[in-house]
Amino acid sequence: AAPDLVAGVRDAFAGAAAVLRATDYIDACPIATVALEVASSNEPLRIATADVFESWIDGLATLFTEAGIDSGPARHLAIVFIELLEGGFLLSRAAQTTDALDAAGDAAVTLVEAALRQSRS
Repeated sequence: AAPDLVAGVRDAFAGAAAVLRATDYIDACPIATVALEVASSNEPLRIATADVFESWIDGLATLFTEAGIDSGPARHLAIVFIELLEGGFLLSRAAQTTDALDAAGDAAVTLVEAALRQSRS
């Protein structure tokens, strides 16, 4: 619903932070929780969580490409976006503050803006 990609990225992180605050830091990413628990002990569940993350990366890469970012950098940026979001969730839940998620969102916006500039030049 955002007017452009940068606003959408900003909104995604702000929305994630709002959900964390509203749920008393309980409702983050269930896929990450499962992945952390089973990555080395349950191969079918590891594969399932990897597939979910890959679908998110593919979707974001497509969104970034459609916004004008070249395909190679778009995939790389999508991976980093997920890493920033998941790391932001983890640190925010541990600290019981959204400071880390806010910082991750700021970094994601900066990276998206840079990728858009690079692709346009």
